[in-house]
Amino acid sequence: MQDAVPETTKRPCEEDAGELRRRLELVQADERRAQALLDSAASLMALPDAVSVMRGTAENAVRHVGFPHVSIYRLDHDVGVLEEVARVVLDTGAGEIHLPGMAPVTALPVDPEPIELRPGHPVAEFALSDQSHRLLPPDEATGGRGERLMVQMRVVGRSSAGSGVLLGVIVASGDRPPTAHQTGLLRSLASLAAAAAEAARVEEFRRQLVSAVSHELRTPLAAIRAYNELLLDEDAGSVNDEQRLFLQRIETTCMQLDRMVEDLLDLSKLRAGEMVISRSPVDVVGVIEHIIDTLSPEAARRHVSLTEEIIGELPLISSNSDRLAQVLFNLVGNAVKYVDEGGSVRVRASVCEPRSCRRLDGVRSRSEESPANSDGRCLVIEVIDDGPGIAADEMDRVFDEFFRGRLTERTTKGSGLGLAISSRLTRLLGGGVDVDSTPGEGSTFYLIFPIHSIDSVDSDEIT
Repeated sequence: MQDAVPETTKRPCEEDAGELRRRLELVQADERRAQALLDSAASLMALPDAVSVMRGTAENAVRHVGFPHVSIYRLDHDVGVLEEVARVVLDTGAGEIHLPGMAPVTALPVDPEPIELRPGHPVAEFALSDQSHRLLPPDEATGGRGERLMVQMRVVGRSSAGSGVLLGVIVASGDRPPTAHQTGLLRSLASLAAAAAEAARVEEFRRQLVSAVSHELRTPLAAIRAYNELLLDEDAGSVNDEQRLFLQRIETTCMQLDRMVEDLLDLSKLRAGEMVISRSPVDVVGVIEHIIDTLSPEAARRHVSLTEEIIGELPLISSNSDRLAQVLFNLVGNAVKYVDEGGSVRVRASVCEPRSCRRLDGVRSRSEESPANSDGRCLVIEVIDDGPGIAADEMDRVFDEFFRGRLTERTTKGSGLGLAISSRLTRLLGGGVDVDSTPGEGSTFYLIFPIHSIDSVDSDEIT
């Protein structure tokens, strides 16, 4: 009979297994914490300004990284000071247990006194250094018992320096020294927060620039057009044919600038989610005929054939006639502008059944509304031209802001905003836009709208 293994020989193995399980659980907990932090930090990109981003960062550092106390200082480069913009603490009662990332936090009043960016203050000295993070002794003044971890928030790429531009400093503290995992998470959070804060800063600057430029341009443009109209009407005296030609070119240029200002304002509203669109039953045929009448003079001037083709009887769609006309004006206007003299542009509209509309599923997936009330069919408006076309490697960028294809940018000027605005507006109207093109043969832009029953085509507003 085999001798029994003494009890003392089992304990080391059992202890090793227990330690291994404990380490494994810690690793899994760290992974869950890191994933929760990443998911939460992604929401920082949606915050409207840099201060909001930094406040959200402080909350994330407390909830997900595990620091009971976090402060964030924003660097004002113009004045040369660090301003505390966020101070967040963990707010848990005795014995309370919360799910990871769900612990309540409290925002405390920040210190109104800025820190001058010069030696003498530990946070200022750290901001002046080239270190990405640093540990400080506990702050006895606040009763802290653990080491404080400071991490720099830098945006890489805004300067020639490899370390990037400093936006702020995160100061985190707790009852115990931070672990290596906490340090790594806080540094990653600082990088994400810096990118989000920079994006918010750029977006705010863009909004201010668009607003300033649009208002500064509108007033002189209105004056120029008014005086030009007086000259064309010969209120200031007769004009000869050459002078009239020059005045007409001035009017055309003013209209282009006015359209660019309107495009900038529309794009700004669309990007900010401030575009409000009222919906009602719309007769697509009437909208198409209006666009054809509006652009026919320009087409005739360039000797371009501009025609419409309405196939069958088209139903009403839930849309906005003004915004749909704006989209079609951009698409048809581009076609007229980019085709060679003597070319052709055709606007075709028809009803497409689900089996034959290969684009409908893609449009539904990109639509801003649910197609639950759709009867399965779609209304397709095609803008077909025989112009220079779009290069194959540029097809994915056609609807990007300020993008202009290389096959057309040398021959025709434009802002590169029309298609981007058209794409966003079409999605808001419940449809989608697509394009086919062959370089040297032409392009076809498609507007596709699911058709709803007439009872569901009611007036409403969307943003």
